[in-house]
Amino acid sequence: MTHYQPEVFNPLAYESLSDSIARALLTAQELPLSAVEPFEGSGIYALFYHGDFAPYEHLALANRDGSGPWPIYVGKAAPSARKGAQGNFDISSSPTAVYTGKQLYDRIKNHAKSITQATNLDINDFSVRLLVLSYIWVPMAEVAIIGMYQPVWNTIVDGFGNHDPGKGRANGIRSRWDTLHPGRSWAGKYPQRGESAADISQDVISHLQKMLS
Repeated sequence: MTHYQPEVFNPLAYESLSDSIARALLTAQELPLSAVEPFEGSGIYALFYHGDFAPYEHLALANRDGSGPWPIYVGKAAPSARKGAQGNFDISSSPTAVYTGKQLYDRIKNHAKSITQATNLDINDFSVRLLVLSYIWVPMAEVAIIGMYQPVWNTIVDGFGNHDPGKGRANGIRSRWDTLHPGRSWAGKYPQRGESAADISQDVISHLQKMLS
């Protein structure tokens, strides 16, 4: 007779916590990216695409037909550091500090601006899900969800979260995101890549076919 041993479940294990946070984010209320109103808190977020940009066809279809949600980008916004006498992060002075400030809202608005500036994207084709979360869980949650879904703008098309490098010569080359989605004026400070938008598009199509098949 075979001895039955039930599986040991640890709700505090990394995998359990990651799955729980991912479900909470991906079942949160979906909002039009263009209509997010100011709110307090830091945490994680996921952007979703529903439009007709050809390389994202498989992704948009998954989000339109209900087989999603499938994020195009996942990111985080941590609270501003509170400095102690030694320059260390002080978590004892205000345990609720993570729920104050507009770090997450500001990040979303910056992303909306980038999308609006792109010549081949429409802000009305994007939605967002948000999760205000204690900062101690934020990095783990972001890594876990990116690992699960391999969002295009986190993996194949890097550079969406980049910022204006300011005055002077920019280091490096133009990002894949700014090559595929031209329009951000400061992206012109970077030299062009050795690959074209068509090359990047083909990589996107191959990636999405693999992930969504």
